[in-house]
This record gives sequence, structure tokens and C-alpha cells, in this order.
Amino acid sequence: MLSFYDIVGFSDHPANLSSADRLLGIGIIAAICLLAYFLLKKIVFPLVKRFTEKTDATWDDHLFNSRVLNLAAYLLPALLAYMFVPMLFSDHPMTVTVIDKAFLLLIVTISTRLVCAFISSFQIISSESELLRKRPLTGIYQTFKILVVCVGIILAVSILLNREPSTILAGLGASAAVLMLVFKDSIMGLVAGIQINYYDILRPGDWMILEKRGANGLVTAVTLNFVKVQNWDNSVTTIPTHALITESFQNFRNMWDEGGRRMRELVYIDITSVHKCSVDEAERLAAMIPDCPTYGTDVTNLFFFRFYMEHRMRSNPLTNPQPHLMVRQQPVSAFGLPVELYCFTSCTQWVDFEHFKAEIVETAYASLGKFGLRAFQSPSGIDFDKLKN
Repeated sequence: MLSFYDIVGFSDHPANLSSADRLLGIGIIAAICLLAYFLLKKIVFPLVKRFTEKTDATWDDHLFNSRVLNLAAYLLPALLAYMFVPMLFSDHPMTVTVIDKAFLLLIVTISTRLVCAFISSFQIISSESELLRKRPLTGIYQTFKILVVCVGIILAVSILLNREPSTILAGLGASAAVLMLVFKDSIMGLVAGIQINYYDILRPGDWMILEKRGANGLVTAVTLNFVKVQNWDNSVTTIPTHALITESFQNFRNMWDEGGRRMRELVYIDITSVHKCSVDEAERLAAMIPDCPTYGTDVTNLFFFRFYMEHRMRSNPLTNPQPHLMVRQQPVSAFGLPVELYCFTSCTQWVDFEHFKAEIVETAYASLGKFGLRAFQSPSGIDFDKLKN
């Protein structure tokens, strides 16, 4: 069977090779590596790209993207050089050792980057999947990349020190306490990320409030070490990922999913304006309320006002009729009698919700006079001026 030396026309004994022969051999190997690189770049990979573009699926386009293919094109020449170059110096063991280590380090580096590129491709694929796009998987993919890089570093160190990877791992185990201290945040973030993803606690795009951390806005990123929140004032808050497990926060995702946003507004009524209604007044006020409930002889004007506002909220097209809807009284305070308007809206967007809320509250205050009620208001400067006069 022909050896490498027969192929290039040299003697089977490397000791008989001159410096010119070795240089020529290196040149031939370099030519073979370049030929393999250009065959992959110019023929094989364009065929792969053409094939992936013709398929209806998009995952293969991301899996075999330009970065992955370029790294794969570098890997094959490195393997060929690792196989053939040491043969030219087999009569010099030290030289062979140095060459072997150099090419092995190159192969480990390229392989590590290639695997990381594949992980990035899977991340893009999952971000376009209907099933996975809303899952906070960024931290999980970052963890995989860190593990791959750690494996690559261990392999590189074992090559340089000429030790088995298991020996390197045993040495790391002895310093586990130091490593856990250095990578404490990453380890806690990994555990938190798994819990957040498994229990579906938080997703990018959710509206969350964590007052302790000054966060009130949309989640833009959930990574291994932090969660990024763009607040409504356009400031950005970063929160350690593990804090979302140890601290309580408010997530409004269900509000959007269910299509119901709660409104709770208080209308403060002067308690001295609440009175019993006469028969004529009760009939007049009842006529203003469609499907007015049955009332007795001791009915008050506030009774009719409450049901009038319930009717106005229920008849509004933006009100969500499924959850609770009521007008109820709160305990009397120094600011009068608080009457709470409580309902859910079908509009969950901020601007539309604020318009709906303002319309209901404005209607409530504007309607008080119809029922002989007055709004409570603390005395102001104009009130004291009237007293002086």
C-alpha cells in the first residue's frame, strides 16, 4: 500500500529527507489543504445552500448558515494538516510533539466554535417556532455554549500539559469551592432559568412590575445572568435572573391572553348629600335606569346612582362582561364616601384603557347632580375667599 512519501515521491525514511524536501512536502500538503478548502467553499457548500433554499422549511437554512459552513470549511484542512505534516518530521520526536499539539489546539478551537455556531442556529430556529418562540430559552442556550467552551478549554489544557482530561477535571474538583464562588451568579442564573422556562413564569414581551428593583415595563431579554426590562419611561432596568425566583413580581401576561384589564376607580361623594328619596323622586330616578331593580320605601339616591353607573359600564362596548362588574361602597373616610367603580375592559392597550377609564369616571362625576349627590372636595383657596366675603 502506498505511503504518504510514495505519493509525493520521497523516500520511506524521513531521515533521508533534506530541508528542501521537507519544504516541498509542506508546500504539497498546503496545496492539498487549500484544494480541500476551495472544493468545500466553491462546490460542496453552494450545493448545500441551494438544496436548503429549495425546501419549504426554514430550519435547514439556519442550521447550515454561512457561519457554520465557513467553520466546517476550516476544520477539514486542519484535520488534513494534522494527519500529514507530522509525517515529514517523524525522525524528530520533539518537533512532531509540537506540531501535533499546535494542530490539535487548532482543531479543538475550530470544533468549539463550530458547536457554538450550531447552538446559535438552534436558538434562531426556536425563536421562529410557534411553540418555542415565547419561551425564555436564551439562558439555556448560553449555558450550553458555556459548557462547550469549558469542555474546549479542558481539552486544550490537557493537550498542552499532556494530561488526560479526567485528570484536569479531578484537579478542578479539588478547587470546586473557588469555582462555585467565581461562577456563583451563572450557576444561580442557570437554575433560575430552568425554573422560569419549566414553569413558564416569564417570557420576552411580558409586562412585569418589580417595584423593589424599579422595573415596570416590557421584558426584552431573559438571559443566563440577567433579565432586561424596558420601562414605560424608556429607561432600562436589569434584574439578576435568580432574583425572579427569590422575589415576588407581577406579570400582566394573563391580562392580555384573557383580554380583560381591570379598572378600579373611586368617586368621592359628600356624605351629607346622601338622602332618602320620596316616592316621586324614586320613580324619577328609577326611570333613568333600564331594568332597575326592585326597591323599597327607604331607598336612597345613592342606591339609584350605583345601579345607574353599573348600567353605564355594562352598556359600554369596551367593557368585558365576563369578569366581575360592580359599583360598591368603601369605608367612609375623611374624604367622604368612596364609591368604587369596578369592572374589566376588553381593551388592554394602555392608551385605549386610559380613555375608557376617563370616560367612565367623567360620566360618574357629571351624573352626580342628576341624583342629588355632590362630589367631595377638600377646601381650596377659592372656598376660603368666599368665606371672607
